[in-house]
Amino acid sequence: MANAGGSSYFVDTKRGEVGELCNLLRNPEIQRDPVRRRGVVQKVIASMTQGIDVAPLFSEMIMASATKDLVQKKLVYLYLRNYAESHSDLALLVINSFQKDCSDDNPMIRGLALRNMCSLRINNLWDYVINPLRVGMRDKNAYVRKAAALGIVKLYYLFPAQVRDSNFSDTLYTMLQDRDAGVASNALFALDEVLAEEGGVVVSRDVAEYLLSRLSDFDEWACSLVMGVLHRYTPDSEEAVFDILNILDERLKHANSGVVLAAAKLFVHLTAGMPDLHEDVYQRIATPLLTQMAASGTPEIAYSVLHHVQLLHTRQRGLLAAHYKSFYCRYNDPPYVKHKKMEILVDVAEAGSAEEIVDELSEYVTDMDRSVSRRAIQSAGRIALRVPSVLNFCAQQLLTFLTFEDEDVVAETILVSVDLLRKYDRDGGNAAGGSGGDGALAARLLPELRRHLRGAGEDPAAKAAVIWMLGEYGNSVLANSPYLLEGFIEQVDDRSCVDGEVRLQLLTAALKLFLHRPAEMQRALGRLLDREIEEEMHVDVRDRALLYYRLLRDGGVERARQVVLAAPPPRHGAGAGAGA
Repeated sequence: MANAGGSSYFVDTKRGEVGELCNLLRNPEIQRDPVRRRGVVQKVIASMTQGIDVAPLFSEMIMASATKDLVQKKLVYLYLRNYAESHSDLALLVINSFQKDCSDDNPMIRGLALRNMCSLRINNLWDYVINPLRVGMRDKNAYVRKAAALGIVKLYYLFPAQVRDSNFSDTLYTMLQDRDAGVASNALFALDEVLAEEGGVVVSRDVAEYLLSRLSDFDEWACSLVMGVLHRYTPDSEEAVFDILNILDERLKHANSGVVLAAAKLFVHLTAGMPDLHEDVYQRIATPLLTQMAASGTPEIAYSVLHHVQLLHTRQRGLLAAHYKSFYCRYNDPPYVKHKKMEILVDVAEAGSAEEIVDELSEYVTDMDRSVSRRAIQSAGRIALRVPSVLNFCAQQLLTFLTFEDEDVVAETILVSVDLLRKYDRDGGNAAGGSGGDGALAARLLPELRRHLRGAGEDPAAKAAVIWMLGEYGNSVLANSPYLLEGFIEQVDDRSCVDGEVRLQLLTAALKLFLHRPAEMQRALGRLLDREIEEEMHVDVRDRALLYYRLLRDGGVERARQVVLAAPPPRHGAGAGAGA
């Protein structure tokens, strides 16, 4: 009659079946058949999860709790716990059922009943649960003691004042020495929660040594908890620190990422006041973190570990330089992991590895995810800004990217090229190997960029970068700049160019070209200034147009040349894009 499978009970359950379920629960034949009775109870739970009110079955479900079948017992407890919260008039019957099971001969039933009774959310629960809880903390079975320790935490969330006044803390401190590691770890967790307002568990030397001595007995969750609590302990000598580090060293080889991260954090904490050890400590914990990152089959864990690794690198520059290949992206990494790996690759790149890293980043430019593709180009450019020796190779890669028939790739390549030109072609030539400076980089990049200026698409930042190049190099490499710039000015005239950043850059580029080539730009500049002053609603654009107009009117061309064409200060970092 009833299948004990599971998912089939969630099909075609109707409100009209509550009466039929009631009859089934009362049927003597079903009551004598444990399998069929469990199937009916499963149907009741299925109806409950679908939002059907099965409260009328309360008496029958109470009777169904009188069983040795643990699965059925758990289902009945779920039902009782649910309706005890919403039907206060039934709460006393629920509590009586739980109290009866707390005295059962089976320790699994005792622990299950105690755990569920402590999970009830009713106002007068304290008076009924306090005695079973105290008995459970002294139970001879470890499972019941573990349930009692966590039950104190549940009660603390409901009755914090009563729990603090009942001296449960003393009992929990005693339970820390329980022979069962699970009981000890639950007691430690309960103590930390109950004493949270006082700063958590007081970790004396004896407590710290005891917890460390039992570290190998605890499971992963308990190990992480213990190492978190040990942050409150300050060893009184360097010898004590080394003793603790020796114990923790084994945890760095653990298969669980949470344990490894907790051990690494405690390593750093204990040696915070010992700067001579920092380099050795960071080297020691870096390898396990990299192993966790590579071995983890979960991208969320890998992402978390990557953040820890990046923080280590910021504290110890060069720490991960030899491990740069560990941060190469996998084909199945999600975008956020790829972004973080590329961010770290930029930080760890050095003269000896930069070219290989840029070559690897070039492979990601064809990624199906546009954000990854653009981040790869940005990262290659940032490496070229940090490591001048790789500029030649990076410039060649950028020229290759321009041949891709993809607006996003071309736009990002133009933006990165502008950053490189700002740093290496305008600061007197600081690039190694004869590249950059004195117009060399511009002479190499701009002829190819000129063929792809229209490839920037509708990206406002890329458009502004193109206009910046036209204004900056219109008197040298880009000889046809005035005619190209007129195309952008026409877009302003017909209102197809509405982005403020683009128009701000257009004003500056037009004035620069006018100062270099007045005959070709006078009419276009006048038309642009008139349009932006008389009709523009964008405050910043109108103010800049007024500034340039008054500069030309009051100071003359020579004064404007001194102001607008003044040599920029040396740059020591990445450009900010296509700003004025």
